Amino acid sequence: MTPRLKSIYSQLKQKRLDGLLVSLPANISYLTEFLSRDSYLLVSEKGNIYFTDSRYTEEAGASLSDNIKLKQCNGSVFKQIAETSLGLGLKKLGFEERNLAYAEFAKIKEHANGCFELIPTHSIVEDKRQVKDLQEVKKLKQAARITGLALEHIKKFLVPGVKEIEVAAEFERFIRYHGCADSAFDIIVASGPNSSQPHHLSGQRRLRDNELVLIDLGVDYRGYKSDLTRVLFLGKIIVLVRKVYDTVLKAQELAIKRIRPGAEMAAIDKVAREYIASKGYGKYFTHNLGHGLGLEIHEDPRISGNEASSVKPGMVFTIEPGVYLAGKFGIRIEDMILVTDKGCEVLSGAIN
Repeated sequence: MTPRLKSIYSQLKQKRLDGLLVSLPANISYLTEFLSRDSYLLVSEKGNIYFTDSRYTEEAGASLSDNIKLKQCNGSVFKQIAETSLGLGLKKLGFEERNLAYAEFAKIKEHANGCFELIPTHSIVEDKRQVKDLQEVKKLKQAARITGLALEHIKKFLVPGVKEIEVAAEFERFIRYHGCADSAFDIIVASGPNSSQPHHLSGQRRLRDNELVLIDLGVDYRGYKSDLTRVLFLGKIIVLVRKVYDTVLKAQELAIKRIRPGAEMAAIDKVAREYIASKGYGKYFTHNLGHGLGLEIHEDPRISGNEASSVKPGMVFTIEPGVYLAGKFGIRIEDMILVTDKGCEVLSGAIN
């Protein structure tokens, strides 16, 4: 039995559940240790069942470990989930309340016919995913490395007259040639005043002389995501832009210095936020300081002022302070951080 499945069994015992129906793709991939698609996973000490249809049975059969049984679904998968749960003698079946659609829940309940109870659960698998093992860290490091290479490649592509969407397309081409399945999210190329929108959609605007370009990019490498933001400059840098850039960079440096096992998430957020506020830009830093990443681009932990939990070795998250002056420009600097036994490591390279 794999350590990941064993850890879920332990959680089920504590919550007095007989099994757990996993429906979030990232959670299924984590527990099966291969990139699952269009599937459901039933986890129980009485049996682990992987439900999928004929499109994916060949790849699943070649990838699933011996302790997970493959079940090809012909007809209603929800009927088969209910019948399998009944066959295993499960009485209390947990389900992921944030990830199972109500219509799907209703179908399973209908086929259960009152013979077992469906119990909503929250973050049973996600909590385990917060701390990465060595294989996960290796994939995240490679994702970060390719992202850095892509950024270096694109610098020579940034010339006045090129459209934002053309820059994004060149990123997409580059990362696929370097072993990535896809970008981790819609790549953000925000030039000039568009950079004041934290999640700008790259568009038809052309890059211009003496403007900044905010680039937020990430890759999907064997299921694991990277996330990196840099601000690049075409020509002269005006005094205000330089002042804000230096403020954001210093805030990031101060936050990273605070990262070590046992440090509170809220305290890390606070040191960056207070520094930015001390320079007069507090109200323009409008989002959390960072977020976890791995099989999903945004996952726990959240680095925010409302997060009471503490840093643990093996966590990987971003540190990304930003200042956004509407209609003028925005500055965000983002790096991926691995928490080590004694402190932390910046996975996405030197801060620059």
